[in-house]
Amino acid sequence: MPREFLLPELAESVVEGEIVSWLVQEGEGVSEDQPIVEVMTDKVTVELPSPFSGILERHLVAEGDVVEVNRPIALFSEEGESGVTDGDRASYKKIETKVTDEEDGEALTLFTPSSEEEDTPIFQVRTNQRDRLEDDGEADSTSSEVRVLAVPAARKLARELGLEIQAIQGTGPKGRIQIEDVKTHAKRGTIRSSDTATLYVSPSGYEELEERLPFRGIRRATSNQMVASHLQTVRTLHVDEADVSRLVRVRSRLKPIAAERGISLSYLPFIMKAVASALKSFPSLNSSLDEEAGEIVLKKYVNVSMAVATETGLVVPVVHNVDRKGLLEIATDILDKATKARKGGLTKEDVSGGSFSITNVGSLGGLFSFPIINIPEAAILGVHTIKKRPVVLDDESIVARPMVYLSLSFDHRLVDGAEAVAFTSQLIQMIEDPERLLLEF
Repeated sequence: MPREFLLPELAESVVEGEIVSWLVQEGEGVSEDQPIVEVMTDKVTVELPSPFSGILERHLVAEGDVVEVNRPIALFSEEGESGVTDGDRASYKKIETKVTDEEDGEALTLFTPSSEEEDTPIFQVRTNQRDRLEDDGEADSTSSEVRVLAVPAARKLARELGLEIQAIQGTGPKGRIQIEDVKTHAKRGTIRSSDTATLYVSPSGYEELEERLPFRGIRRATSNQMVASHLQTVRTLHVDEADVSRLVRVRSRLKPIAAERGISLSYLPFIMKAVASALKSFPSLNSSLDEEAGEIVLKKYVNVSMAVATETGLVVPVVHNVDRKGLLEIATDILDKATKARKGGLTKEDVSGGSFSITNVGSLGGLFSFPIINIPEAAILGVHTIKKRPVVLDDESIVARPMVYLSLSFDHRLVDGAEAVAFTSQLIQMIEDPERLLLEF
């Protein structure tokens, strides 16, 4: 009998992964723990090892396909066996289903063990060019379309949210999709591209002057996360500025001391520590909303997600327990996570557990931005360029001071405007008096 290799859970709250590349081809032998496939989620890219030794007989999904966790992606035969027989192959029958797509009507091939019960959904795959399909148990190898059982209200809500109804797992009788199923699916961030994107048509005569790249990988994962954030939060912006004169002096004094210990001390550890201090007084900004349970989750820890730009796109590793660490330890963690992110070496733990985000775009210029909230977090802080600006002192004299704009995006469902302003004010107090951060543990 063939052995299935299931796509494991790759990170917290991740429900699917994209097959980036197969490292072992069909018919090749593998040993236990040998990397066989590279998989990417919206949080991390990893090489998955084989759980056993044997022969990789069949890829059940292709590079570029998006697969739900705990679904089979490959078939193996054990060492010493004669391989997957014709009967074994037949047990994974192909179900060819035409995709309703104005741009591309090619058939999508799905696999399901033929011994499954009639009402069991087939193995779900979303390809690089089209969305995931799901059978309601009535399709066969000659079917030309996929029927989905759903209550009318669920269909209406799915259309309003831009979700593909075929991609939603129903919990009603015979898999019928209910309204709650649509809401649950929306939280996962799986958005129907055909309804949320505008069809692009090349201007006449310019086709040869355009280049088309596959919309996949980190770029697609980032897109899904951004659209989900837009749909699921009430994003509101508050902007303020801080005088960082003392921070610049303190960092300049501590930087060579840190360098003697092999640590590069940037401004970001100071900002993170100040954020951790302010969050103690304003827990709503360090929370998440569990709509299904009807509860607000207040977090007793401060794990700061930080945006890192890489050659392949934006990734968001997490610096854990910032509230319990000193500046140099935070600086070490920042450098370690950023280095791993740029080398593609982040682990599941490196991208899990974030409670508040910071995006530091100061080196790129600009005044300020409106950051996208990293769901399910409640807020994200944008830190911008430190630049000398005119400041009016109490005696009405005007001096040039190093100033920085801070832009706080917050989910107004969880955070009131007054709380956001008060949080930012306390944050600025800590930044403008950085010696106080040395007392924070």
